[in-house]
Amino acid sequence: MNKAPLISVVLPVYNGEAHLSEALDSILAQSLRDFELIAIDDGSTDGSLAVLRDYERKDLRVRVIARGNKNLPNTLNEGIDLALGVWIARMDQDDIALPHRFERQLEWLLQTGADITGSWTQPFGTRDRRPVKHATTDEAIKVEMLFGSPFAHPSVMVKTDLVRCLRYDPDWDRAEDYDLWERAARAGWCMTNVPEVLLYYRQHPSQISSATRGRQVELTLQIQGRYCAYKGGEWSISDQAWAEILKMRQPGATSIQMDLVDGALQGMFAKLQGEALQVGLFYAYRLYLLVAYRRIGASRRWRALCRSVGVRVGTAQWFQLRLLELVGAKPGGRTFEWLKRVYLAIKY
Repeated sequence: MNKAPLISVVLPVYNGEAHLSEALDSILAQSLRDFELIAIDDGSTDGSLAVLRDYERKDLRVRVIARGNKNLPNTLNEGIDLALGVWIARMDQDDIALPHRFERQLEWLLQTGADITGSWTQPFGTRDRRPVKHATTDEAIKVEMLFGSPFAHPSVMVKTDLVRCLRYDPDWDRAEDYDLWERAARAGWCMTNVPEVLLYYRQHPSQISSATRGRQVELTLQIQGRYCAYKGGEWSISDQAWAEILKMRQPGATSIQMDLVDGALQGMFAKLQGEALQVGLFYAYRLYLLVAYRRIGASRRWRALCRSVGVRVGTAQWFQLRLLELVGAKPGGRTFEWLKRVYLAIKY
């Protein structure tokens, strides 16, 4: 290349031969062509490196680095250090970017003045193919972050100089993206998501083991606790109330002080409006679904929460909570999973 590219695409690869060509083709077919593609083979034992070398020979924008396994956070940091572009775009080895992804994201970043953007994604390879629609405004994203990662990691585009300052932390492997976004929120980054599907996100059974999922959940809860401690005063959530809210996600948790939960959520939502309020209610409803089996008045409490912030109670939502209360369907159990499948089949 004669000049520095506008975008540096960072693509970590580990034993991704099966779907790697599709991912590479989707990047090289972007309508915005001013980018470099940094593909780092993280000690693959399959034919991934051969695939990458073939693309490197065919397209001068492709740079391939091969070495032993160092895990994902270290690989991402290596890509960040190598990047020449003003922006860094993430990509995963088994996903597919829509042809206008980069062009649309850059337009959106300039329009919003944000430091980072993701996009909505479309799952494939699974029964549930509903688009995943993350919050789009800075305020709403920072509400969503209380409940989980507000970005689809492989859809992200971020300013290179900012992410170089914070970097991925290897100590948070398996939740390295959520950890970075939480630290970025505390550092004052302006955040957004393009309200369009710009990435097809492949899902398959081998993506994550039960042991890895357990560590991911543990780290996620730690990050949520850290973020709530930062935002708790602003949102009227005490440490004790947040501890009770976190219990709602733990099937084996002891009794939950729901009056404390209800009061904290009402106080928080009273300060929100627009998309931020809708996002908060969406995730709160999911929490009430998880505890309905305990027969602690989840449907009644949900109705009171909605009314406290002047939001109409959806009949379908109330009915689902009431049904779970009546049958005592525990998350992860056969009845709960059956009802979830039936609901998806009927509604979608």
